[in-house]
Amino acid sequence: MTELPARLERLFRPIEGWGEFRRGARRAAVVFVLYESGGLWQVPFVRRRADLRDHPGQVALPGGGVREGESPWAAAQREVEEEIAVPTGRLVPLGAGEPIYAAVSNFSVVPFVAHLPDPVPVFAHDPSELDGVLQIPLDRLLDDSAWLESADPWRFRYLAHEESVVWGLTERIVAGLAPKLRQALEETRQQGG
Repeated sequence: MTELPARLERLFRPIEGWGEFRRGARRAAVVFVLYESGGLWQVPFVRRRADLRDHPGQVALPGGGVREGESPWAAAQREVEEEIAVPTGRLVPLGAGEPIYAAVSNFSVVPFVAHLPDPVPVFAHDPSELDGVLQIPLDRLLDDSAWLESADPWRFRYLAHEESVVWGLTERIVAGLAPKLRQALEETRQQGG
């Protein structure tokens, strides 16, 4: 299983070559953190508190705003430490996906992919911002049949997991990363890694 991070690093753009934020938008960075647990690749998501101004009550990847003079990767690592207590420097960056713009909140978000080679025993969340941490197996995230479509007039895809729902901007980020994640996972399995 250790071959997956190396394959992903070859597929994604380097963290310093990710692109640029949309002009006039609020800048943010998130991290799709991969770690092994019980023989499976897992990804932590955060459950945002319902009283927050931006994306209240939603399930999101750990991350947040990029401060003036801060690189997006530095901001992403800082936010991962603040939100789920993974110390800065523990993540191994594998690359960056395409930046995504969320018109509703005017955020331009760069999604990074990183490997956590030595997972923390328990992800400790920041109760001032979050209601908890949700861990979803990578195979479930990449299984198109697990994603459902809402019956609302404005249709959207979502993934129900442990009484939580991944949708909206986070669904768009996962969908954007999924083709390369699938490719790397398939190549790894074909090689027996």
